[in-house]
Amino acid sequence: MRKLWGIALLVSAFMCGCVSESQLSNVVTSPDGRIVVEVGATDEGAPYYTLTFDGESVLEQSSLGIVTTEEDYTSGLELVAVEHSSANKSWEPVWGERAVIMDKYNAIAATFKNQAQKEIVVEFRAYNDGVGMRYRIAGQGSQFVKDEKTSFRFAEDCEAHWIAGSYDDDEFAYMHTPMSGITLENMAHSSLGNRKLPYPSVNIPVTLITSRGTHVTIHEAALWNYAAMSLRYDGQTNNFISDLASLSEVKCPVELPFETPWRVIIVGDRAGALVESTIVLNLNEPCRLEDTSWIKPMKYVGVWWEMHLKLSTWDCDGAAPHCATTENVKRYIDFAAENGFGGVLVEGWNVGWGRDERFEYSMPYGDFDIAEIVAYGKERGVALIGHHETYANVENYEEQMEEAYRYYAEQGVPSVKTGYVGVIRNRLHNSYEMVNHYNWTVMEAAKNRLMVDIHEPVHPTGICRTYPNLMSAEGMRGQEWQAWNSGNSIDHNPTLPFTRNLAGAMDFTPGIFDVRYHNSVNAAAKNEKYAVDANHDYKFFVNSTLAHQLALYVVFYSPIQMVADLPENYREHPKALEFIRNVPVDWADTRVPEAKVGDYCVTARKDKHSENWYVGGITDGEARDVTLAFDFLNDNTIYEATIYRDGAGAAWDTYPQKYVVERCTVTSVDKLKLHMAPGGGFAIELQPEQ
Repeated sequence: MRKLWGIALLVSAFMCGCVSESQLSNVVTSPDGRIVVEVGATDEGAPYYTLTFDGESVLEQSSLGIVTTEEDYTSGLELVAVEHSSANKSWEPVWGERAVIMDKYNAIAATFKNQAQKEIVVEFRAYNDGVGMRYRIAGQGSQFVKDEKTSFRFAEDCEAHWIAGSYDDDEFAYMHTPMSGITLENMAHSSLGNRKLPYPSVNIPVTLITSRGTHVTIHEAALWNYAAMSLRYDGQTNNFISDLASLSEVKCPVELPFETPWRVIIVGDRAGALVESTIVLNLNEPCRLEDTSWIKPMKYVGVWWEMHLKLSTWDCDGAAPHCATTENVKRYIDFAAENGFGGVLVEGWNVGWGRDERFEYSMPYGDFDIAEIVAYGKERGVALIGHHETYANVENYEEQMEEAYRYYAEQGVPSVKTGYVGVIRNRLHNSYEMVNHYNWTVMEAAKNRLMVDIHEPVHPTGICRTYPNLMSAEGMRGQEWQAWNSGNSIDHNPTLPFTRNLAGAMDFTPGIFDVRYHNSVNAAAKNEKYAVDANHDYKFFVNSTLAHQLALYVVFYSPIQMVADLPENYREHPKALEFIRNVPVDWADTRVPEAKVGDYCVTARKDKHSENWYVGGITDGEARDVTLAFDFLNDNTIYEATIYRDGAGAAWDTYPQKYVVERCTVTSVDKLKLHMAPGGGFAIELQPEQ
């Protein structure tokens, strides 16, 4: 385990006994004084809190409380005690967007007692970047949580960036409306008929912007032994109310004493502050693994995209050629070795793809020699990344999981991608049962020194701090949606940094160079007309420029990043491939100097293992000029900048592959004007001169 460093300062100010609320200090303030939270109870004994930022009322009186099968902690309560504390410490993540994370907050624990003299504690931690709150109930025995009444009542009808509420799916299109636009009609546009809830609601993370420009994201942290949260929306009061995923009125069983996951409110005065926040990780427990030396961030290639392009198939007995053959995988291993990529993901390797969706996780197809492939890769410094698709047959997976993980470990496979496509029998993707299942897979994988990437997951909540072998997750409409189904809108990518990516590392699969699929048998390739029709609905190609694809390696964070296109498509663009070769996946620092949610994002990151910086910028369908200040660079140092940007006439809908590579020198006092074409972007590598 990595050693924690810094001096931890924990101070308990006072503990009040059973006195009147007026005598209690029921206010907690962030260390910088900008965030103020007040806790109290109404005349009816309903607990509540309020939140202000820089003097602006962001959340007005918002309800608190839980209903269990034994007790109702939502009304008839008395605030009887308040405990204040603070912390100032730091810690080093195994991997991440920064090498050192400050954990500095002021806290309040408010104890409420009901008429039966049963107590519930509401704990708040106020950081400079937001607030976390959770419930604690003491005692012994088992109970069931029936409902949770945590709400977030905004002071105004804010600008909202959201997807439809669902207990079972996050692969929805983002909507950009006022909060009052969260309606069943707009939810239908977001979900495209998929498994949305039957009332106005959103999934988290959801991001709101006040008229004054305060940016707020609602999420949760440390999701263990509890149902995941969506938010029901009440348009009459600008109020979001917690909505726990369940197939029944009972949301989840709990063993006393218990504490809920943290409800998280990220707060900042600009879009970039959301990305720079570390509160979700800080609210999770420290790493539980004694040895993390086997956890290795990497870029990897995949026997994956070719199936989406219909060049091959997952099924050994399919109409198209089988993808996961020994010789085909060796071809990808050779490409990975040539370019210094650490792994090759292989899908479709195991028996079951053509057999009613019942998979065997320790039985390769006959044309896939796993021992030969692992040995071939080991000679070339390339690891095999395994794949376990379940097609939502979770019971079948649970029966085989321990054996399957041992099988990978014995074969020398260090990482596994799991998948849960479809409707899970007797469960929901976001229910208590599946939350525990996902967490179990991570813990079981750790026993076998396996890294994990989960697809169709519950939304991440920062438990990668506790189990850093949880490397990445999907939980959104990734790049594969560009090859089938309805595609992604042009503003999808500039929205993700401020919504889904705030939950944790995101497996988006960037790096498509043949954005029109000219080198495939995909239906899009049959259309030789290069410009897109004005009525085009984003189907069947990647709606970005090639420079935009490069920028995604900086803008979208994951410690494992796929180099997603076919090897032959990369070989056609050796200069652009050089950036992907060089860009790291583990960072010492992260800054977002320029951004607007849904419009554009410019992200700068410092390499964890060198003095190099990397910058990525992406935009939506509008061309944009940004002036990049290099004030994040070291003073008195000259950097050589290699710039990959959109070429003249480039645009996502006309000439997306046009790009140029330029070089210049910059220092920390310099500024550079950069142009992004419609759907375009830029990527920059900054190296100190020797």
